[in-house]
Amino acid sequence: MSKTRSIGCYGGPPPDLPDPGREIWAYDGALSILLAQLLRDVEGIPPEHRPDWWVSGVEELRRQAMVSDLFFDVSLDLDAEGREELAELFEESAARLLERPPRTPGQSDDWHLIFRGDHAYEPGPVAELGRALAQLLRGALPGPPPGTLWLYGAPGGRTTISPR
Repeated sequence: MSKTRSIGCYGGPPPDLPDPGREIWAYDGALSILLAQLLRDVEGIPPEHRPDWWVSGVEELRRQAMVSDLFFDVSLDLDAEGREELAELFEESAARLLERPPRTPGQSDDWHLIFRGDHAYEPGPVAELGRALAQLLRGALPGPPPGTLWLYGAPGGRTTISPR
């Protein structure tokens, strides 16, 4: 198991070499917290007001929140309207996370998630990941420095990694 995972917005199989404009890396605990917040937020909306695609996408979002070793195609095979709805949900969940205190693994019981490590997940980097996923869905994520990919959810905020 790794602490980081790859997230892309391809709408199909990822290419052999990552596309820095369509793929990022994230700390898996930060992604789990973000997805848990998104799930809570949407499940708090009356079913008739949830996005039309929610029924078909919710299980994949739950799986991605709980299983840390999967590639995550954040597009969920959604059309342009669905991607925009999901981008807005990520932004709203990111804003809510900034209102929460840091989460340590021992405090994660109410999130129904399992985390590795013993460090606190500061809300700032997790919210930054949410905003980055919204940009990724919109095709508007700024490119990383040449030869690198963005890494989000890290303590201290966004950084870069070198793809192998």
